[in-house]
Formats: sequence, structure tokens, C-alpha cells
Amino acid sequence: MKTEILLATFFILFLAGYSFSQSNNKPAYIIKQSDTLFGIGKMSKNQKYITFKRSDATKFREILPKDIDAFRIIGGRYFISHQVVEYNNKLNWYFLELLVDGEIDLYAISKSVRFFIKKNDGKLIELKDNVENITNIGGSKYMKKDNRYLGVMKLYMEDAPTLFPEIDNMDRLEQRKLVKLSVDYHNTVCTDHECINYTKDIPKVTYKLEILSGVNHHNSTYTPQFGLLAYVWSPLHNERLYLKTGLIYSARPYGRRDINNLEEINYNIKIPFSFEYVFGNKAFKPTLAIGFPTGIYPTVSVQGGFIVTLDQRFELSLSTSVDGILSQMAGMQQELYNNDFGQSINFGLIYDFK
Repeated sequence: MKTEILLATFFILFLAGYSFSQSNNKPAYIIKQSDTLFGIGKMSKNQKYITFKRSDATKFREILPKDIDAFRIIGGRYFISHQVVEYNNKLNWYFLELLVDGEIDLYAISKSVRFFIKKNDGKLIELKDNVENITNIGGSKYMKKDNRYLGVMKLYMEDAPTLFPEIDNMDRLEQRKLVKLSVDYHNTVCTDHECINYTKDIPKVTYKLEILSGVNHHNSTYTPQFGLLAYVWSPLHNERLYLKTGLIYSARPYGRRDINNLEEINYNIKIPFSFEYVFGNKAFKPTLAIGFPTGIYPTVSVQGGFIVTLDQRFELSLSTSVDGILSQMAGMQQELYNNDFGQSINFGLIYDFK
């Protein structure tokens, strides 16, 4: 019976998280024939359409790239409407993400890991790294990539031969390396105007710090606890998924039983470790975390709550955890721990190192 309840709880949390994840709209604007229209919106994962609502409108609508010139998240990613030659030689419209605007423009379709370059007003060229089959003497086939993009980059950057070693060191198509190379090329051949790197405002890793206080129920009564947590995440990979870790102190913590000596080993200072997903972009953002939010190993916990934005730097958080789900399912909880079903409730003040 306990297993069924736990599975149902987890399923409900998953559905709630999924529903919240559908509304990831941000302040944005679209450009159409030199007109700029402000509102909120989001880009589709395949970059083939946007969902956008103008500031003076009441409903969202889907917009195709052939219908507008550009879409920009305010203070964030920038997309240009463009036709792309597919592998079957057909043309398809996309919102290409503009990564670098310089002597060579660099674009991307992120989910498909496709990159494109255009020099001045020339033709848009895709950087390809095709897979080819090589058959050895014994008849066995091995997969090898042709690294065709290296020749294209050297051709486009032939007036900057000092960058050829940097090109040769690109063992694969990777966004950060391509952005750096495009900026380096612009700075080498152009002194008239500055190259615009649209990814430079997005740091590799960013941090938040949370002062936390609350109570846990890992023993027979609720016990105060407090701690300091750090949020770490990479916006270029996923701007909503955080790694959380730090220190939590509780005078009467979870106690692990030593089966041989029938004694409890208390963990006053705990090191939590979990992954948290933050849903939505408004002042009120639900959260869902899984891992070891209470710092008790190997007790996997599920944590749900919300974050309220106060200003650009500070946020308030409320979270509750249900501890030991996997241990409960495996029937280990009564043997190892001094509480069959631990919980915790925490409040926090978060500081964003922007």
C-alpha cells in the first residue's frame, strides 16, 4: 500500500511539473518590415515557429519565420528568419539563432546541433561533419567523420591564416569554439566596427546563494534546522536546471541505525545534493527537485515548492520534501532509519549573483 501511495504522489508531482513547464514565455519582441512589436513569447524547440502575444493583445498566436524578420528575447537570445537547405535539398524556413554578428555571421539550430555561417552578404553555408564508412582489409566497417567544416572555415577565413591552428584544433562542431573563432576572425580583419557576440551576456556558469531555515521531522518530533545552499547552473545548456548543494545543520537530525550494535549514528551537519527545476518566468515560479535535498544518503528525496521574485537580486523560497522514497519502496526504511517517513519544510532568502 505504501508503494502505491508513493508512486501516485510522484506521478502527481510529475504531471504538475509538466503542466508548469508549458508556460516558459518571456518578455520579447518581433521585427516585421522594420516595425518592432513588444510582448511576451517563446521559441519552439525545433525553431520552426514562435508563440507570441503582443502587449495589447489577449491571446497568444503561433508565428512562422516566413511571416516576420526576427524574434528577440529581451536581454537574451536573438533569432533571424531564414531559409535553410535540408539534407534532401529542399528549402525550409527556420528561426536561426544569431550567435555572432561580425565579418562572419554565425547561426545555430540548437536542438539539431546545426551551425551556419555567412560572410558579408554572401550565401548561408551550413558547417557539416558528415559520417562516412571505411572498410578495412578484413572487411570490418568503421565510422569516421569527414571534418568537412574545417575546410569551409579556412576558406571563409583565408585572409586570417594566423587562425588556422585554432581551426585545426576544432575536433568537433561545438558552439563555444565556433563563437570564439568567429569573434577572433572579426577582430583580426576588421577595425571599423565592433563584433557583436549575442552569447557574451550569458556566462558559462552562474550562481545563487540561499540562506535557509525550517524544520525537519526525521525523529519523533519536528526539529529546527538551518543552512546555506548554493545554486549552480549553466544557462547555455539549461537555464532552468540547477545543481543545489551546501550545508544544513540540525540538532536532532536523521539518525542511521547500526544494525549490529543497535545504535544510532546522528548526522548533525549534512551536505545536500540535488537537481532542481524552476518552472515559468513570472514572479511566482514553482520548483521541483530530486536527489538528496536533506543530505541523507542514500535516502533519495523529492522536493517541491516555489520561488517568489522580490527584485533583480533577491528571491524568497518555500520548499517541502518527502524523504526516503526509494528506501520505502525497497522496504529498507524501518531497518535503517529512525523515522519511517521523514519530511522537512524550509524557507529561504536567495541572492542572485548576476
